[in-house]
Parts: sequence; C-alpha cells; structure tokens
Amino acid sequence: MNQSRRQLLLAGLASLAMAVGQARADVLAGFETGADLQRWSAQGKITVQRTDGPPGPKQVEPNGPAGSAARIDTAGNSGLFIKAGQLPPDLSDFDTLRFWVHRDPEAAAPSTIEVRFYEADGAAWFWRAVVLDQPGWTEVAVPFKWTRWSPTRIPRWEKVNRLGIYFRDAADLLVDSFSLADDPPPNAADDKPVLGPDDVASLAFGKAAADPDQVRIVTADGVAVITDAPDCKADDLLAHLSKVAAAVKADLPFAAPPANPVVLVVFAAEDRYRNFPVTLAERLNARAAPTAAAGYTVQGIATSYWDPRQGTLRPVFTHEFVHALLSATLHLDNKSEWFQEGLAAHYQLRFHPQDNIRAVVTRSLESAEGDTLSQVCSGSRIPLDRYWVAATLCRMLLEDPALSPTLPAVVAAVQKSGSTAIEKLLPVLGLSQDELDGKWRAFCRKTYGTE
Repeated sequence: MNQSRRQLLLAGLASLAMAVGQARADVLAGFETGADLQRWSAQGKITVQRTDGPPGPKQVEPNGPAGSAARIDTAGNSGLFIKAGQLPPDLSDFDTLRFWVHRDPEAAAPSTIEVRFYEADGAAWFWRAVVLDQPGWTEVAVPFKWTRWSPTRIPRWEKVNRLGIYFRDAADLLVDSFSLADDPPPNAADDKPVLGPDDVASLAFGKAAADPDQVRIVTADGVAVITDAPDCKADDLLAHLSKVAAAVKADLPFAAPPANPVVLVVFAAEDRYRNFPVTLAERLNARAAPTAAAGYTVQGIATSYWDPRQGTLRPVFTHEFVHALLSATLHLDNKSEWFQEGLAAHYQLRFHPQDNIRAVVTRSLESAEGDTLSQVCSGSRIPLDRYWVAATLCRMLLEDPALSPTLPAVVAAVQKSGSTAIEKLLPVLGLSQDELDGKWRAFCRKTYGTE
C-alpha cells in the first residue's frame, strides 16, 4: 500500500468495494457506463443522465474528471444518493471525500448543496454545505472532521453506508470522479474523522497550540483539558473531570465509550471564548453568533473561560464537560433541552454543592404551576430559571429504582426521534403525565426536606 496517500474511486462507485485497502492514488473513473449510474438513486424533482463531460483541467490530470459525467438538472429540494452496499464497510479509515463539479460559465445564480453521509437507517447523518458558484470544473473536498451532525442522534463514521448530494435550490451541472482519500499522514491517531484534542487546540488557538509554553493539552482516561490560561491548573482540572466522567459512567453504564478524548477548552481571554462558535462555524462552512453564556458546548466541544475569582474548579467547567461527555457517549447533541441541561446541572450540583439548592427547589416547587413538567420537558430549549426542574427530574430518573432501568430505552427513544418531548417518553417510563408529575413532586419534597 502506498503509505503517503490512499485514494479510492467511487467511480460511480462501481469497483470501490474491491479497491479498499489497495494503493489507488492514480486511479480515475466516473460515470463511464450505465451500470455506474444505476448504483445511484434520485429523489425529488431531479433528472440525472450520463453525458460526455468537457475536458478536465490539465493541471490535475490524471486525477481530474474525464470521459462521461452525470448531468443533473433540478429545481431544488432533491438529491442524488449512492445505494447501500457501495461504500467501504468503515469510513473511519478515510478522512476526505473529493469529487468534481462543472457549472456552465453562463449559469445564473449559485447553487448550494449538502454533502451527506448517512447511517444505514437513514435517521442520522453527517453533512456539510457547499456553495457552487465557480464556472467550469471545480474540485469539491469534504473533510470528514469538519462536517455537521443531523438533528437526531449524533452519527458515527463506522456506521455510515450511504452517500448523498442534496440540492437545496435549482441547479444544472455535471458531477464526476468521486473519491475517498486518507490524506497524509495515513492512519495517524489525529487523522481520523472525529476531532481530536490537537484539532480542537489548533482551531481554538491557532499556531500557539504548537507551543506547550502557551497552550497546555493534558489527557488521561478519555478526557482532555486544553487551556492557554497560565493560572489554570490543568492537571487538577483533568483529575476532577475524570472523577465526573466516572460518576456519569456509573450512573449510565449502558453509555458507549467515547471514540476520542472528551475535550474541555478553557480560554484565557473571554472574548476569544465568546467568538469560538463563530470560528468553529467558519471551519464547518456554516454561520454562528458569539455566545453570551458562561459556558458553551458545540459539536461535542465544551468551552468556557478563565475567571480568577472561581479558579480551576469552576462549576461551569463541570457543567459543560458533562454536555460534551453525553454527546460522546449517548450520541445526543446538546440542544439545551431538559435532558442534557438536567443531567449537566445534576452533576454540577453533585460536585459543586449549592448551599441554597434546598430552598430554591422547595420554594420554586410550591409556586410552580401544575403543568411545570410538560412545559419544561417539551423538548425545546429551557431557560436558566428552569434548570432546577430538569436537574431534579433527571436525579429522580437516576435514583428511582423503578425508573432508572428505563433509561437505556429512554435514550434509545430520543436517539430515534431526535426529541426529548416528555409526552413521547411517557410510554417508555410507564407513566401518565399526571403520574410523572406527582411522582416528581413527591421526590422533590422527600429529597429536599419538606415532606
């Protein structure tokens, strides 16, 4: 095998399965036969046909488009999808998808596509938006690490078995020469599709990430702390977060081990922290606004900033780390709904006890309206002043001997639907809304000392 680069042609994906593991850096193919095209399926208002493509750029020969290509004409809201069984069994061996697109020089408006990588059930996928606005042939490269997640469960590369090109709007163009690549250095630990600590550090701190005197990266037991704050005791924080991770694992033994270390980034500069979502979004070819929160977890990366008044074991560090840990082990993205916020707040209180929590719960419980749970647990983002509801409910789910055995099924239901709306989970819990509400109120009164 050529260890400097592996490139496997999808070639209409005719012979890709046989090519896995072989050195194919100089192999090209496209939609050269009708059989190649039959390996794809079209959905929506879209026409796909083989045609002779214009000559490819000479500077990329022989790796550019050549011969026949697939002509796509669509009004939008449609897609072209490779059928199951045509991809390698584990895409985590690769790191980039490449293909070529040709737009007529006279084409009007740009076209936006989404390159999608689906799991077998079609309910979870990675994706990246690409704006097509250049005339002639253009190579599109989709780095696996820098793709976004579907709104249901978080997908996994080893489960991906289909590729799709979704057209958001009208397009008339050619596509050709799909290839999978493992760019140098091949098979390196930080060269896998998931983001590793080094990737996150480079994104967060740029060139300074390579200087250990400026940016410290400490890892152990599937946990990583990255910081440029001189006074942050990174080793102490790492040890603390490892204890948190162990506690979560003990409570949720069915959770999968993380594929890569779960990362917390502590920024020395607050403004740099607040703009990190913008920086990440740019790398993902997306858009985001700066965060106004004290801590923020996005794409499974927990972030916050250094506050000398609160020091190394700042409670928000624990809170955000739990969000990232749940993303990595339960494959549920942080949408700031009751389940993620409830568990994060629960473990924050467990490791950083709040003196007035009993008073907060009892006072709030007595003044809370009767439909508190249905409102807070609608599956939508919850406000900060309702975290106590989510935290106490999650604590009950973890500690009640009748409810804790249902947690694996609860998580599976959320993964399937992409929603934590409580009405959808009541059958799994074996309770009606009134029964859950009564049970929760009784748990709060007993646990927080008012019964």
